[in-house]
Amino acid sequence: MKIREYLKNLIEEYGHVFAFLILLSVFSDPRLVRFPIRFITLYILSSLLWFGLVETSIKHFRKFSLHVSYRYTLYALMGFGSLLIGTIQPRFGIFYVPIFIPVALISLLMNHEIALTSGLLFSILAAFRENFDLRIFLYYFGVAFFSSMTMKEVYRRLDIVRSSVITSSASLLIAVVLSMFKDTGIILRDVIVAFLNPLISTIIVFGLLPYVEFVSRIYSNIGLTELGNLNHPLLKLLAMQAPGTYYHSVMVANLAEAAAERIGANPVLARVASYYHDIGKIKRPNFFVENLKNDFDKNPHNELSPSLSHLVLIDHVKYGIELARKHRLPLLVEDVIPQHHGTRTQMFFFHKAKESMEDGEKINEGDYKYQGPKPQFKEAGIIMLADSVEAAVRTLTDVKPQRVKTIIEKVVSDIFFERQLDESGLSLKDLEMIIEEFHKVLMNMFTSRIAYPEEEKRKMVKVNDKGN
Repeated sequence: MKIREYLKNLIEEYGHVFAFLILLSVFSDPRLVRFPIRFITLYILSSLLWFGLVETSIKHFRKFSLHVSYRYTLYALMGFGSLLIGTIQPRFGIFYVPIFIPVALISLLMNHEIALTSGLLFSILAAFRENFDLRIFLYYFGVAFFSSMTMKEVYRRLDIVRSSVITSSASLLIAVVLSMFKDTGIILRDVIVAFLNPLISTIIVFGLLPYVEFVSRIYSNIGLTELGNLNHPLLKLLAMQAPGTYYHSVMVANLAEAAAERIGANPVLARVASYYHDIGKIKRPNFFVENLKNDFDKNPHNELSPSLSHLVLIDHVKYGIELARKHRLPLLVEDVIPQHHGTRTQMFFFHKAKESMEDGEKINEGDYKYQGPKPQFKEAGIIMLADSVEAAVRTLTDVKPQRVKTIIEKVVSDIFFERQLDESGLSLKDLEMIIEEFHKVLMNMFTSRIAYPEEEKRKMVKVNDKGN
């Protein structure tokens, strides 16, 4: 076990060094043999620049730095792009390299900013290969810029097609402009290849994306949308085994999605993670109040000690994580399962334990806390708030707007002052907007409808006396 932990720590600490060696090995440049010192120096300098920019980009986004899988997936895609540059370019030319593929995949799986950073490094590496040819740098960076910027918000496959068409048009224009500065003039073949390259690359992106998602458990918005299909086996099982929890999860998803969209977080991640955040309740659904169907006399916790009830409740978190790993749900969805509880105290069972304790006995509040961690990114923090708000508002009999807003503000302020949101990245301004959006969504749900008068009952069949 110690050897396994040692190797794991070694990979986590020095994995970027291994990735660097792989990156060097994929360059099939014959000049590397003829001028080893010069080109190894160039590759080392460019790789150091790459690691600096990429590491800075990843650390800027909290949720990406939580898992080593994000880093190594990025390294693999960068190595793939470097391999394309190293093998295709010398044989055919700069317009034949499908640089759209790695940049598009990085943008889909992470975001357009990291993709643009990676595209910049691709451009520098390609220019290094051809003695700092400015034309090569401009072409690669132009394609990388348009492909990453047109993939800011991709939720459908059609959005990728739209991005490829825009990038193809830009690639065509750049190729024409750069060809004007060549002695041979504009070559029709190069212009056609420059236009068709991103369009054909789109087909490869469609083919590679599901495999990369499954292996890395890093999902694009397209993959997340597919997981949000309510016909997913886990969600169908939740609806059958724990219908109250299922309804609660759908309500939380509505709140979380609206709030995430309002503050600029990822609404698709917020909705899908909300669907699965309580998936562990499939195991013992009757131990959770939302599944009791208002028959509280049959609450199994009435027969259990507070400490045992606490253990049963926190077990749904562990089982939820097991299910997420078994079904290969996204890493960030798995993270939400423990993080939406944070390190909060199960106050009901804690107070029940205090009431039942004997003289001189001490109850430690820490024994009734969830194990955490606290929410580590905005979407997890939003789901924590939505989960608590939905549970609190459900108990209201008076759903007047002011009463609902007071409850929302109290729940959010309690969580804030418990310091549960310290690591989530949510600001006070974000919390204000979240409260407003929660209130708006809940009031839309509780909108009263007009009571239509009951229609007068009429005979639908007339009896013909003569026929009887």
